[in-house]
Amino acid sequence: MVKFLKNILEIFGVVYLRFRIVPRLWCVWLVAVNAASLLFIGHIEAQVVLAATGIAVVIQALIYNKTGFTRILGSAHILWVPMFAWMATRLETIQADPMLALWLTVLFVTNAVSLIIDAIDAARYFRGERTPHYSWAETQTA
Repeated sequence: MVKFLKNILEIFGVVYLRFRIVPRLWCVWLVAVNAASLLFIGHIEAQVVLAATGIAVVIQALIYNKTGFTRILGSAHILWVPMFAWMATRLETIQADPMLALWLTVLFVTNAVSLIIDAIDAARYFRGERTPHYSWAETQTA
């Protein structure tokens, strides 16, 4: 369990302290938009976003444990696809709350862009770019 928590902290450490400025700002935005689920936690949609985010972090920690900070980490975001498909069945309910609808629109656009980035990264990983491109330990930073 300690190793698992260490992996999560290292992932966030790399993202917030080692990424170049543009990817770092993008990740701050991505996390903030997903974490905004807490502002709407009384809605089932926000609860699902929070659960999907938590599961994705767990999957990323498991991948990180096996591969390090490689391009395949973003594959955990695939959970967003069924999440948004389910939300599409709830559009009438969502549109009844304008603030919820606005947040979910921003979330959808943000996560869709992230999924495109993740797909590019996954393709690069499967084409052979498997070396960790960031590391928490400074002596190993690429």
